Amino acid sequence: MNQGILALVTSTGCASASALQSLTDAMHIPHLYIQRNSEGSPRTACHFNPSPGGQRYTLAARPPVRLNDVMLTLVEELRWQKFIVFYDIEYGK
Repeated sequence: MNQGILALVTSTGCASASALQSLTDAMHIPHLYIQRNSEGSPRTACHFNPSPGGQRYTLAARPPVRLNDVMLTLVEELRWQKFIVFYDIEYGK
């Protein structure tokens, strides 16, 4: 794949995650949603909308690792030239 979005990795609030879930379902893009609050502990599970046709492209995870370290390693190892980080106010508090 030379262009386009291969996958989407996000760590936003539930409202933003739900909107991104709708987008990734419509475009058939895998979406890894990492649920964390500002202290690094899992937040309450977000409720996602049912996907049309029953196909889900969003996976919600609560890993016990630091998200910043994982993103940096991923970008360096894959030698990505461009990437986008979605965030919202809840993550930065």
